[in-house]
Formats: sequence, structure tokens, C-alpha cells
Amino acid sequence: MKHFDVYEHFDGHAEAVKQGWNWPAFFFGAFWALCCRLWKIAVLTLVGVFVVSMAGALEESGIIDVMANIACLGVYVAFGINGNNWKRQRLISGGFRFAGTVEAKSAGDALKRHGDKHQHDGADTISHTFQA
Repeated sequence: MKHFDVYEHFDGHAEAVKQGWNWPAFFFGAFWALCCRLWKIAVLTLVGVFVVSMAGALEESGIIDVMANIACLGVYVAFGINGNNWKRQRLISGGFRFAGTVEAKSAGDALKRHGDKHQHDGADTISHTFQA
């Protein structure tokens, strides 16, 4: 089971973000960022990859290619480490608020568990209100 942080928007929409390493961000980098609406990160990464690729194509010894591959590996590791935090920051800047942490198998399961817990807590509050 994984731990997910659940964020809620005032309009009722909720999103779950896994804690820890992000494999899709590691493998897909800028394309993952585009899918997650992390525009600045995606554009900067794509421009950086393009510039390094062009520099490698113009240089004949191959040293820039080796250095570029090492740098790209570092970028993808940074995506894996920071991907979920970047998603959290986007949610918070978009008006979401932290609603709690849930243990679940997937993000969808985390949202379901959070919703079930939220309904159960609401039922307890109502029953306590009427017991007075």
C-alpha cells in the first residue's frame, strides 16, 4: 500500500498525489509534465533537451553527447524525486487545500477511501449533534 496526500478544491473536486518517487515522471519527463499541466517545467525541459541535442549534433568528438546523456539522466532522476512535489505545488497554487493522507493502492482508491472516511466522519458529527 502507498500513501497519498488528498487535496480538495472549494468546488468539491479532489485529487490524490502519491508520496515518494514518481516512476511516470522519471520515464516520461517533459511529456509527463505536459499531462500534469506543469507547463513551465515541461517547456524548460523540452527547450533544454533541444539545445543540448543541437550542441551535440554540431560537435564532432562526441564528448558533448556523453555529457548530455549524463545530464539527461540527472534531469530524469530530478523528475522522479520531485514530480509529486511539483504536482502538490500546482494544486495548492490552483486553490486546493490539503485534506489528509490516505493509505491506498492507487490514486483512485485513495480518493474513494478519503470520500468514504469523509462521509463516515460527517455521519458521526450528525449523530453527536442529535444526541444532546
